[in-house]
Amino acid sequence: MAISGYSSHDWRKHTDNAVVGTGSQLLPANDCKVYFTDPKDLKDYEVDVSRLIRVFVNNISSHRRSVK
Repeated sequence: MAISGYSSHDWRKHTDNAVVGTGSQLLPANDCKVYFTDPKDLKDYEVDVSRLIRVFVNNISSHRRSVK
């Protein structure tokens, strides 16, 4: 599938078919963000879901026990 509008370094081009949600409410992962407070430093963070997918894919082989 040829995707236009993404740079060569943009991970979102690899997550076009990824979805987030439950049941009938599915949203494209590229349009979703996760908002959370880090329990260690109590700072609020905003992370793109596509970035979380990238981290998961990059770490799955080196951290098999921590990635489930």
